[in-house]
Formats: sequence, structure tokens, C-alpha cells
Amino acid sequence: MIGRFAATSIISYLLFLLPYILSALTSSYMVLVIIIMSAAIASAIISGLLIRSHYSIIPPLSGSAASFLTNYLSGLFLAASSRVYFDWPYLALGLIASPALALLVAELRAERGIEREVEVAAVEEAARPEAEMAEEEVELIECPSCGRQIPSDSIYCPLCGSRVAEER
Repeated sequence: MIGRFAATSIISYLLFLLPYILSALTSSYMVLVIIIMSAAIASAIISGLLIRSHYSIIPPLSGSAASFLTNYLSGLFLAASSRVYFDWPYLALGLIASPALALLVAELRAERGIEREVEVAAVEEAARPEAEMAEEEVELIECPSCGRQIPSDSIYCPLCGSRVAEER
């Protein structure tokens, strides 16, 4: 589980670094917002599919926070940062929407798993041999000779061979 957390956190971090990397290539604010949306959605889906629990919010949160910190420290030390990280779309998508979507994907995945288990159980039930099902429905009585449990429709005890009932 820790390996999945680490992998999804690294993937989320790299996805949220895309606006920083691509801000040098484009000056279009809308393009960067679309990139942030794509990064948030991809991060959430990957996290939800790999982690499959309510903990799937952690990688998108850590990825967006780490990329925000990377951008901030880069601005302090290298004088090269992207203004996108300080605007509302990044904060909203990175810190709110991405974890919420990750939880949604994890819940949907869990529901599909439960539905799949129910379907498998139904198929297995249908595939059980009729003899096995008949065994469950047979009432048992006590043999008057040996005292062991035998099917109630027995004429002879299958264990000791004594006559139990009249022929029908």
C-alpha cells in the first residue's frame, strides 16, 4: 500500500508540475488552466484507481502541494516561477476538486467490485451441481437401529442396512 501511495503521489506531483514546465512555452492563461484541469483530473483518476479507498485523496493533495511549493521555491531562488500556481484555478482544482474526484473514483471502483462479487456468486450458485443442492434440502431422521442421521425418505439405513420404513 505504501508503494501505491508513493507512486501515485509522484505521478500527481509530476502532473501538477506541467503548468510550471509549460508556462515557459505558452503565455496563454487559458491553456494553462486547461492543463491544470487535465492534471487534476488525471491525478484524481489515477489515485482513485490505484488506492481504492478514502485515502486516495492524499496523493492529489500532496502532489498539488508539492508542485506549489516547488514553484514558490523556484521563484525565491531562481526567479523563475509560474503565476498560474497563485491563481484560483490551481488552488481550487489542486486542493479541492482533485481529491474530491479521487474519492468519487475510488467509491465507484469499490461499488463495481461489490457488484462483480455478487455476479460471481450468482454464477457460482447457478453452476453448482443439482446433487449438491439436493443434499442441502434433504431432511434427516435418526435410524432406529444404529442411531445415526439418515435421509428421511430412506427405506433401508445406508449405514447399517436395517429396514427403516415400508416401501412406498
